[in-house]
Amino acid sequence: MIILLSILLVVSVLINILLVWYIKKMLKQLLFTSDNIGDLQISMNEFASHLESIHELEMFYGDSTLEGLITHSKEIVKDIKDFEEIYSLTREDLREELLGEEDDAEDN
Repeated sequence: MIILLSILLVVSVLINILLVWYIKKMLKQLLFTSDNIGDLQISMNEFASHLESIHELEMFYGDSTLEGLITHSKEIVKDIKDFEEIYSLTREDLREELLGEEDDAEDN
């Protein structure tokens, strides 16, 4: 009986060690993904702002191709924003930066 309990204890400890290692590995991947999604959000916001500034130039004002690009870029930014919960868990400073960019975009 004691031998069986000892074997179960060893197996339990090994399983717990394995699970801790796996959770640590998954958390590293989540953090990596979180950082990259946040950076992508910032890049897309900058791209959308840049497109809008080009569209407002006298030479391109009213161009339907640029207007389509602006609409498409705004849709992509909105899609990426759906993942905000993932990257806002790990980078609070990024959340503040994105909120600041949105306020700037609304002012324009």
